[in-house]
Amino acid sequence: MNPPDFIRKYSLAIILSTEYTPLFPSVAIAQAALETGWGESTIDEANNMFGIKATGDTNEYWKGDKVLATTTEAGQGIVQQWFRAYHSLSDSIKDHANLLITLSRYDVVLAAKTPEEQAVALQNAGYATSPNYANSLISIINKYNLKEYDKKKNL
Repeated sequence: MNPPDFIRKYSLAIILSTEYTPLFPSVAIAQAALETGWGESTIDEANNMFGIKATGDTNEYWKGDKVLATTTEAGQGIVQQWFRAYHSLSDSIKDHANLLITLSRYDVVLAAKTPEEQAVALQNAGYATSPNYANSLISIINKYNLKEYDKKKNL
């Protein structure tokens, strides 16, 4: 899927998932784009848009289903990991926001005042192993003017 189509298709669901939270839709859209390769892979049939590993407690969006998939982890190379499997992409989007607002390790993400700060906080909190994760997110945010979607939140 090309970037404009991806953004058009998923931006509203992502905006709604961040409503009344300190999360920036621009960052979440960039994460979904980066993690899926603009919708090319949601981890086999897992409907997982954010590369969320199959750990932690189940909730209303994730019932405990998981899939084993190959991934590249910084410092480890190519490895097999268990990822959360969702019944729908919508559940994946909602679970991403839920994960960030309920796990204390992401408190620093919630405290960020700008999308750039939030991207750096995600990397520092260990969301991804890539040492370039924040820069990649910020690049996508800027290239596709995703901050415009931050203005549509809580309307």
